[in-house]
Amino acid sequence: MARKPSFKVIDITAKKTGVTSPKKNAKISSKWKVEIPERLSPTGERQRAFFSTRDKAKNYAAEMRSKYEEFGTNSSNIKPSVADDATSALALLEPYGISLLEAARTIVAAKQAEAASSAMEAALAAFVKTKSGRSYAHAKAYGYMQRDLEKSFAGRSLTSITTGELLEHTETYAASPASFNALSRLIGAFWRWCARQPRAWCDAKLADVLERKETTKDEIGVLHFADCQKLLAAAQKHYPECVPGFVISLFTGMRKAELTRLQSEDITEDGINLPAASTKTGRRRFIQMPTPLKAWLKAYPVGDTVLPSNWSKKEKAVRRLAGWKVWSDLVETPAPPADFPEWPHNALRHTHASVLVAMGTPLETLTFEFGHSGGAQVLKAHYVGVMPKAEATKILNLQPRSE
Repeated sequence: MARKPSFKVIDITAKKTGVTSPKKNAKISSKWKVEIPERLSPTGERQRAFFSTRDKAKNYAAEMRSKYEEFGTNSSNIKPSVADDATSALALLEPYGISLLEAARTIVAAKQAEAASSAMEAALAAFVKTKSGRSYAHAKAYGYMQRDLEKSFAGRSLTSITTGELLEHTETYAASPASFNALSRLIGAFWRWCARQPRAWCDAKLADVLERKETTKDEIGVLHFADCQKLLAAAQKHYPECVPGFVISLFTGMRKAELTRLQSEDITEDGINLPAASTKTGRRRFIQMPTPLKAWLKAYPVGDTVLPSNWSKKEKAVRRLAGWKVWSDLVETPAPPADFPEWPHNALRHTHASVLVAMGTPLETLTFEFGHSGGAQVLKAHYVGVMPKAEATKILNLQPRSE
């Protein structure tokens, strides 16, 4: 049986000078002390409580004895297995200088924070709802972020997610430095929103692990004649309803977001009208009808909508079937072969600009139709000399296959 602890009341004025006061040579204000054994101390270390009168010290000692008696009664009911667990826990905590009570309090605090947190799915739904007024491109980006976070952390509370898990998720869904930085900005915005009052569902500092990566500006990537030929042949063979979308992009250089907002009535014999609300710059733009595009749209007329239903998935499938490294769940084996080439960023838009520059079209003329807010200098810096004139001529002469 453990020895009953003694809560000694000591007259410290009877002690020698040097142990009676916190500061050397200071005037004594506390004349009595009570020594608390380490096994009953809240900190796990031996403590001393000081009092100005003997009665206060005796009352405190009596209170501590009462608590000990209650503690002793409860401890006699502890099962041997629990006592063994406590001993093992103390051994694990000893190298870190943490008491068993302190560890228990830490765990309880973590569980309380988790209970006050939000599940990933609910938090994402609430956050994305606040972004409903953003542009189509922003809404789409946040939608992909929501989908992927729900895959990685289904059923998890925000406080249960570690920095390592968040970093691993971001690197998994964003392979290149540029895409990593873009996804980090989205996740960071989501995480900080969740951390703010009155929500306070998580710690905002967790997202600090998503540090920006250095990127390099590579030369633009374009498609050559053989590439364009394979792409349009795959569209005609497998998804003919997608042909208008591809040829409009190739022969006008229209941005992806502008293409998705294009209406059938915007396309006439003379050209394509882009209302101010549809363009990136917010200015109306008119594109003269290119001769090759007129031939393609005659063979593959635009229906009630310019783009078919499920355009995003079908567009990826066409690129994959034409031989590029694109993941597509509409193809029998969704993951592409490792030796397939990467699809260049904004390939059709960059190809169109390179073709027209190679054919000698004045840069000033292209600036308006191409929708560059930076003027002719942007076109000159990126597209001059990228494509030989002979290659550009072959692309402009591409014709739809005859049935």
